[in-house]
This record gives sequence, structure tokens and C-alpha cells, in this order.
Amino acid sequence: MPPTSVENEAVNNPKGLKVPRTAATVHVGGDRELLVDLAKLRKSSVGWRAVHLLTSPLSRRKSFAGDLISANEIIMAVLVTGAGYKVYNLANGDIVFTYSQVATPAIVALCTSLETTIFDGVTPIKNIYGEYGHYKLFDLARDMPKLIEGVRTVLSAEPQQTAIKPPIGPKHAVLISEKLRGSNIRALVFNQPIYNITHEKPSIEFLEFYTSIAELEKAFAPDRSIAANPWLFNLIKRELDVALMRSIHREIADYRHKAFSLNLLVDSFMSDGFRAFLQALPVKLGGKVYAELERADLVQHSHLLLDLLERARQLDVPICIDGLSHHDIHLMRLADLRFSFIKLKWDQDITSAPPADVALLVKELKSANSRIILTRCDSPKSLSFARAMGINYVQGRLADEYFRTGETLDL
Repeated sequence: MPPTSVENEAVNNPKGLKVPRTAATVHVGGDRELLVDLAKLRKSSVGWRAVHLLTSPLSRRKSFAGDLISANEIIMAVLVTGAGYKVYNLANGDIVFTYSQVATPAIVALCTSLETTIFDGVTPIKNIYGEYGHYKLFDLARDMPKLIEGVRTVLSAEPQQTAIKPPIGPKHAVLISEKLRGSNIRALVFNQPIYNITHEKPSIEFLEFYTSIAELEKAFAPDRSIAANPWLFNLIKRELDVALMRSIHREIADYRHKAFSLNLLVDSFMSDGFRAFLQALPVKLGGKVYAELERADLVQHSHLLLDLLERARQLDVPICIDGLSHHDIHLMRLADLRFSFIKLKWDQDITSAPPADVALLVKELKSANSRIILTRCDSPKSLSFARAMGINYVQGRLADEYFRTGETLDL
């Protein structure tokens, strides 16, 4: 079938990048076209940007062909509002698109929307650009070489087969624990901010330090799953908490943030080692170090509830409960949880919950004595929900993008 006039408009453009009048019939480029077009854009790349969506890990899904078509249509529907664009489907399954004069918040919202749909259930791993995420944004006037190198790298890479790894055994757990006692794990320690959104532009309320279990497995058990056996994982986590405190105590004072939190087991929080960690910190950090305790671990140690609160008071360490879902409000009242912060996980299911459940959630949020943090904010809906519910603190990839780009959180 001959190309439509719209397709001809795109093909006949010298750079192949002019936006057609409709997204439905636009030509989708391939590997070679992308590299050729990027070479043409080298001389006039000012104002042009690009996004590399790392969708290749999804290519083994039976539904991938249909998902790819849907993703192309979603992307085009947003880019058509700009001055020009083109979409490319690479041979390895990745998607790259170039565009001009489309607002950054619209692009970030587009990418996070794709993350919550086609990437649903896929945990981000370190990508070819050295970052944890499913996509990477580029300003072509500045980052053209990096994008070209990244595209060539993914196209030349051997396809990898992923398999379910067997859990570690008791002997392996002991061996990993022993290695952790003498290791510097700074390379396994990451951080993510919690943002205060009471102002037009978000500000960082505190910085959360945590250890990456995926990176821990790569370093100490590449062919095993450390977290598959919860009991053995807790044995390792105790040593991991000690190693975390050991690795950051020298540098934490150099960070220019209001406060910091550490992901800890209840046992670690109650230990002499944590007290010693606090005592070794500069006086100016007094009251600025928080402890994040996971919900399941807290329930398991519910008999220590009063002791935890008393220790938090004595050490001047606010406690944050991590990992609550909207389902948990049927089991516990937020008003009865006398901790400084409560982390509530954003879930798309919240928007489709029965009216009675939503009403209960609203009631609990209003009656909570703790400050609520909405986590996993990776879609515009999550941030809109936070605004609607009067939640003043958020954490997640979309919040990170807004903060990095300096965009206002106008939702």
C-alpha cells in the first residue's frame, strides 16, 4: 500500500524529523535510521532532546509486540504537540524518540506512565548509563555522544537469559555475614530523598540511606537469591546494618541536608552498635538521624513497642515506619502509631478501591499523629493523590525528576 500524504511529509523531510499532522500514520524508524538522523542532528541539535526507553528486557513477553505498538502510540500522542519528533524501535527491543519543544514535565509524566504500565512488576537495575531506571533523558546539544554510545552498546550486546536464582543456604548466609564484617560496602549504599511538597517547588526533607540487595547479590552471591529465605536474610541484614553505619559515618556530616534516615532492623536500632554510631557523629547531627523500621519487622517485635518509643526519645532519633499499604489500615489505626513518620506505599489499586475503603483511608490519614510520606511516587496520579489527601511528603522516581529539572509540582 503506498504511503499516505502524512507519511510522505515525514519521509521527504531532509532530516526525517518533521512532525506529521497526525500520529496515527507516522513512520517508525529503526537502528540505522536513528544513527543516521543523529548524525544529521549533530550540526543543529540545539533545542532537540531524546529519550532512551530500555524496554529490551520486556521483549521475551508474549504480549511485547502489542505493548510496543501501544507504547509507540502513547509516545506519539504526547510528542505531536511539539515542533518535531521521531520514534525509533531498535532491534534489541528498546525505544528511542527525539523531539523538540515539548515541556519537560510532559515528557517525565509520559515516561513514568510507561513505567507503571509496560514496566509493571519489573525492578529497575543499573542500566548502560550507570543509573537505576527504565529510561534516560538527553539534551542532544550536550549529550549526543553519550546517547550514540549507549545505542551502539545495547545493539552490540549479547541477549541475556534471566533465570530464577535458588535461595542461599545456611552455610552461604554465614559466609556472607563473615565477609560483611570486614568489607567496605560503600559501593552498595545508595540514597533517595524524601521531598516536602508544601511549597510550589519541592525541597528535600531528609535523605534515606539504604543498601541495594541486588548489588549485594552481585558482590557476594551472583548465582543465588539472598532475600528468598526471610530468616536467613535477617541474619545477613544484621551484619548489613552494621556495615552500613560503618561505611557512612565518616561522610554523613559532609552532606548538606536537613536530616538523614537509615533502613534498620528493630534489633539493629536497639543495639549498642547503633548507640555507638550516633555517639561518633558530630554534635550538629543530633536529632537529625532517623531510623526507618520495616512494618513486618515492627509487627514481629510488637512486644517492644514501648521500648522502641522510649529508646527513640532517649537517643533523640525519630522513627519512621516503612512499608505500610492502604490495606494495612484494616489491621491498624494510624492514630495509634506514635511515630514521627509513616511511609504509605502508593498503589494504583487505591484509585479503584471500594468507596468505603477510600473513606476509611481518608479518615485514618486525617487522624494520624505521624507525618505521612507517600512512597513509590512514579506516576502523576500518585502525586495528585498526595495533594488531594493532604500528604506533604513524597518519595519516588517522578518526584526525583521534578526536583532535578527544577520544575514546579503543579498538579
